[in-house]
Amino acid sequence: MKTLAVCLLAVTALAVTKAAEDPSIDHLLGKLPPPEKFVDPAISDPLIKHMVAAAKARNFGIALDDSRHLAQRYPKSVGAQYIHGQIALLLRMYPESTEAYHKALSIRPDFVDGLFGLGMAELYQRHFTKASGDFQQVARLVPDKDLGWVALSVCSEKSGEKKDSLNYARKATAMAPRSWVAWLQAAREESLAGNKQAAVMDLVRASNLRKASAKPAKKT
Repeated sequence: MKTLAVCLLAVTALAVTKAAEDPSIDHLLGKLPPPEKFVDPAISDPLIKHMVAAAKARNFGIALDDSRHLAQRYPKSVGAQYIHGQIALLLRMYPESTEAYHKALSIRPDFVDGLFGLGMAELYQRHFTKASGDFQQVARLVPDKDLGWVALSVCSEKSGEKKDSLNYARKATAMAPRSWVAWLQAAREESLAGNKQAAVMDLVRASNLRKASAKPAKKT
């Protein structure tokens, strides 16, 4: 379990270092959920350590090949299919990533991490209807988190649905009022809608929350 979790953490961290060109998508990549703990048949395979070492050394081609072999070796492993999808996504190999996420979700349809990753892969390919459907499922499964709502806002903006993008951003702040990413997305959408005063207020709120989240917790 520990080995697989470390691998998933390493892959998730790559999302930040290999950010997209679009600021709103950058923030979504930063919201990739931390690896979920679950029992998985691939947890003790030595290939995982090799993959992590390659990823940390920024040998992404080797990491991708390792993830492919791991997925082939464990076709019923949610974690193996998910790791393959994540690395392919970060290397912008979107069709391959989409296929891997679908395999993970065929094993576990309610896997939030997989649904979010699949939505991201579809979003990058401008498959907005499919991406929106994936993000809707994320929002349904974890309605009190900002993840699905912010993603829906970004997706709606990219598809030209300005009213929906604003409504989803506002929903994100209502459901996750402590999320600075939600307020930042709301500020963006309010600004695009011409609501300058609301945009400034949301931006201040986002800035304050971000600063607060960066402060180290006080020792008791």
